[in-house]
Amino acid sequence: MAKNRNNCIILLVEPPEQEKICREIKTAFGPERAAHVNSDLLLEAYKTLKNFNDAILILSYEKTPHHPDLTWLDPEDPGFLEYKNKPVEERIRDAFQLAFFTGAKKAVLVDHLSPEIKEEWLSQAFEAVNDKTVALGLNQDGTFYLLGFTQQNLKLLEAPGFSSGKSGETVTERVKKAKLSLFNTPETYSVTSEETLRKWIESRETAPHFFSEKQDLPSAEHKRPHRRHTKVHEEPPRPPQEENTPQ
Repeated sequence: MAKNRNNCIILLVEPPEQEKICREIKTAFGPERAAHVNSDLLLEAYKTLKNFNDAILILSYEKTPHHPDLTWLDPEDPGFLEYKNKPVEERIRDAFQLAFFTGAKKAVLVDHLSPEIKEEWLSQAFEAVNDKTVALGLNQDGTFYLLGFTQQNLKLLEAPGFSSGKSGETVTERVKKAKLSLFNTPETYSVTSEETLRKWIESRETAPHFFSEKQDLPSAEHKRPHRRHTKVHEEPPRPPQEENTPQ
């Protein structure tokens, strides 16, 4: 089924390397284990978003010598928006700008650390979003797992600080100050602690492959086959006065 190009979903993707994982996850699980957990959360989120037929998908990714493409995520190696050494908030702004520049009317950012997100919630978000309404999905810890708006409201991301701390509360305040309506998708949780990790595992029909039935903490390096190829990620046309955002 053809994707609806008026809608765009944004997913930030990190390579499965310890030094690329965010500090919060490494603090919670340790560097090696954090890489395993983060990769499995990414795989689950990507599967859900790829199967969502009402939007195109933009993957923001920094390739590395060990992982120059996304074959570890998808054997078909989807294209991606490459970023290089940018703060996460600038990275998010660039992805939204590209989504709108390439023709999307509505764009939704999804955080892979919240594994319970459902396609139904995505549909609700896209249906609700317009120039007067912002969609926001909150986690129980005060952060957000989903943020959606139109190009008219890209200004919500202009000031720094929207992704740190209790980011959901910060965005909610910005929406109110801008005199916009807020549509909330169902509340869920973010896997950033042992408690929420176990909650996610227990919610699945079978345990993730990085856990065995008798051992909670994996000690062996989780490896996935990797295949190099020669696919070139071409740069999209540059929007006026915007930084280079090769894809």
